[in-house]
Amino acid sequence: MSYAGDYLAKQLIRSSCSSALNYGEVLGAGTDKDKINKLRICLKELRECHRNLNIQTKAKLFSEDSLVSLKDENDQLIRIIVTRIKNIK
Repeated sequence: MSYAGDYLAKQLIRSSCSSALNYGEVLGAGTDKDKINKLRICLKELRECHRNLNIQTKAKLFSEDSLVSLKDENDQLIRIIVTRIKNIK
């Protein structure tokens, strides 16, 4: 694996784990404002994952076929978080 591929793969792990951990914090958040704040952080990290996957695809670090399911799942998670934020407001 190239240096860029290794770097982006590690960054994808960090941002996806951050998203999951922040989502877990939503359950313990007291107020709606706190919940929305944690969900926005989660959304930010998921969008970073989306950009990362697009960069990897365009740079041909991985085949597009191997990333399709990850991109789809990431898109679904973004939609879920956006819906959760809207429902709390």
